Amino acid sequence: MTTHKRRDVVVAWLFVGIQFVFLGVMVLFPRDTAWIPSELMRIGGAVAMAAIVILGLWGALYLGRGLTPLPLPNGGTTLVTTGPYTLVRHPIYAAVMLLGVGITIRAGSWIVAIAFVALVVLFHVKSRWEETHLVDAFPGYDRYVEETGRFLPAFGR
Repeated sequence: MTTHKRRDVVVAWLFVGIQFVFLGVMVLFPRDTAWIPSELMRIGGAVAMAAIVILGLWGALYLGRGLTPLPLPNGGTTLVTTGPYTLVRHPIYAAVMLLGVGITIRAGSWIVAIAFVALVVLFHVKSRWEETHLVDAFPGYDRYVEETGRFLPAFGR
């Protein structure tokens, strides 16, 4: 088990808390206030939301004991670069953002759209902060960064 500085643990929990605030706004805010989603938009949104189950579970399965709610390595695993981690460094974040796409498309709300954009920005900042800890925890992580996209394959190194 890895021991982290108290400040890092507090920052990690703040990232998680803010993430859930944005997701809460996206899920709980009234719908159809800015646009009425077409049937195609609703279907497309549902497909995007279903994909989160596959991508998110796939990422969690490959992390195994390394899975933690905090964006800090827990010392429970070695560097995982197989499965979805061959495609992107943060497949679970990518899955949550994909869920956000589906929610936003179906919502018809500018507030939900703004919360989604804020969530994407948060994941960008959160992943960069997390990666400073991953570089320290896993020899070769910096090489992995050069070879693998952050949220999309071959994009965002």
